[in-house]
Amino acid sequence: MRMRYCDRTKRYAAKRRAEGKSDREIIRCLMRYIAREMFRLVVNPPAVPSGPDLRSIRTAAKITLPQVAEALGTHPTRISELERGKRHNNDLATKHDAWLEPKITT
Repeated sequence: MRMRYCDRTKRYAAKRRAEGKSDREIIRCLMRYIAREMFRLVVNPPAVPSGPDLRSIRTAAKITLPQVAEALGTHPTRISELERGKRHNNDLATKHDAWLEPKITT
């Protein structure tokens, strides 16, 4: 599936084909490549802002929960759960932080 839709994977497969590898060998190489990517993420996870930090920044900037929720295209309850630490969502936390960043610098 990834060989059909991911541009980075298509380039990797084309490079391996140029080396004379068969599709079966390319898939084996891809599985190792993906395993190495996953291992790096497990060992060195990307920094994700914590919920309480997001809440304190948001309240200091006088931004309401509904404003954040509307900007991020989600329900205010999701933002509240994220900020209180009840439910963590890395993607939403990163988007929340990125959206708040320009608001606190102005």
